[in-house]
Amino acid sequence: MSDEGVVLMSRHVLAAMGVDGREIAREGRPVAPSLTVVAAYGDLHACDYVTVSQGESVGLYARDPEGTWDAVSPGTDVVTADEMRLWFELTHHYPGPDGADPSHPLGRAPQPGAVGRIDERRAIALVQEHIATGGLDYPAQGLVADRFAAGWSVYAPVDVDDSDPMAFLDMPVGRSVFMVGDTGRIKEVTSAIPPEQATALFTAEEAFVRRLPAEEAFMNDLKTEFERLDARSGQPGTIAGFTVVGTPPEDVTAARVTALTDEIARQLALCGPQRWERMTAAFSCAVSAETADLCFWQHERPMAARVPEQTALLVRRQRHLAAAMPAGPWLRLMVAVTKGPDGRAQISTQYDYGDERLPDGQLLAPTHYRNDLAAYPRAEVPAWLRTYAGANGRRTASPRTAPERSAAPRQQAPERPFVDSLVGWTTHVVADQQRITYGRDSLAWEEIEWVRYPVSRTKHLGFLVPSTYTNTYTFGVGRYGNSPKSLGNLIWSKGGKRAEAPEAWLALVEFVQRVLEPRLLVQHLDLIRSGRSFTIGEMRVQRGGLTLRGVMEADWGSITDVEVADGLVWIHERGRQQPVRVSLDSANAVLLPRIVAAMAG
Repeated sequence: MSDEGVVLMSRHVLAAMGVDGREIAREGRPVAPSLTVVAAYGDLHACDYVTVSQGESVGLYARDPEGTWDAVSPGTDVVTADEMRLWFELTHHYPGPDGADPSHPLGRAPQPGAVGRIDERRAIALVQEHIATGGLDYPAQGLVADRFAAGWSVYAPVDVDDSDPMAFLDMPVGRSVFMVGDTGRIKEVTSAIPPEQATALFTAEEAFVRRLPAEEAFMNDLKTEFERLDARSGQPGTIAGFTVVGTPPEDVTAARVTALTDEIARQLALCGPQRWERMTAAFSCAVSAETADLCFWQHERPMAARVPEQTALLVRRQRHLAAAMPAGPWLRLMVAVTKGPDGRAQISTQYDYGDERLPDGQLLAPTHYRNDLAAYPRAEVPAWLRTYAGANGRRTASPRTAPERSAAPRQQAPERPFVDSLVGWTTHVVADQQRITYGRDSLAWEEIEWVRYPVSRTKHLGFLVPSTYTNTYTFGVGRYGNSPKSLGNLIWSKGGKRAEAPEAWLALVEFVQRVLEPRLLVQHLDLIRSGRSFTIGEMRVQRGGLTLRGVMEADWGSITDVEVADGLVWIHERGRQQPVRVSLDSANAVLLPRIVAAMAG
């Protein structure tokens, strides 16, 4: 029997895949291969992607830049597996150390489509509006624009006196540059990133979102090849005509959209706590901007979480595919996931096409809907949307512009701070939904990178009198590097053996647990999964596990338990008699139990 026959008779088929989706090798297996077997097969064929097929079900595995293999999609169809392969390539490998590659599937700019290419003046005007509506500390006048494959780089030029050899010291480092796509999408990047890398990545993002379905791409490539051969024949017109017929049937497109929504739900599920019971996500999108709200429930307690930019890319792609449906592109997508008693998840999806005005909290600025109507022309536009989008850029009282980076849960600002408490003798700490301020020092919650809130009790032994107790409640937040020191060490003290925690301290802790820690957790997990490492106290956290020099070298699978008690995080490792301790006084030590739970799980 031929090898092909053996493969066809096998229940499981491994295939080593190239970045272009072409099969390098395949092999049949009688049983499902483990991750170790898949990784060895991929390493053997020097590829970054392996699929495991069983009938119509396809599982996708990928290798990250650090060489670690993991499951990207446990089981889907072959077309969606191809979508996820390109998505993983974009978010983990592209453009790579050698920069953009025109032969790469993501290396070519997408076709302008119905919108066409925007001109320089329009790109600058969009950035000026973005600066004004976002309240950004950035000059709005004198901007210049440089064209690249998928749009424009818009920035404020820096004048340097070439005659002064020390003038370079006055040049700003890491100043923002705004990438403006032909659809009007704006992405803010830092000038510290090499321009070639920034434009290559932005072009790849646009190519991923807007590329044609496989059938249309194949027929277009075939048409191009026929036209090339016709031109080479020396007898133009030999091929009388070539027509690309139709798009995929509606039921095929609907199936692809549904399958990609399932993959989006799987990626969102990774953003929550380990034992969440249900999840809801709401996306409000136009072609040039989006907002996202994500919330998990555990024991009926809601916990907001941030939607990673990588997942937002999948949402944009799903919407672009959905735009080919008769109803056109949706304006809002709602996804709900509920875990059943057997551990299986039930996914429900709702689409809002704007039959009624969108809620104020999820309504984008008029310019984004104008961009969307230009990119996806509709036969029928709801009256409210036609009126709202035709407002010539004038803002109404309720909507807020939501730039690309706003894929994080929004909190409505209350009329007054939720904390206004004296700390020490003379200075108040004031906190609202946007900022925390102590004296002259202030930080926005969204820029905070670490948090801590340890509690300690000191017993003062009495000789002829009863012993007394001092309870110390510490709260600290900050950024790594340059950060206000005063905000890192706010202290309340109370006496008594059974003292109750100060209300202000409790309110701050509750807020960071609900709003800040989910974002920090996602960011730290992203660092680990991308192969980078960081320290919490003296503990190094990395892709392989936890390292405490001279004490612990544990992979995630060997950690049996993590508990918090007596002001410490206790980490138990299989085969170790005594647990390793990390003080809760360390920045972000409160995240360790959930980091371990996510990685070990």
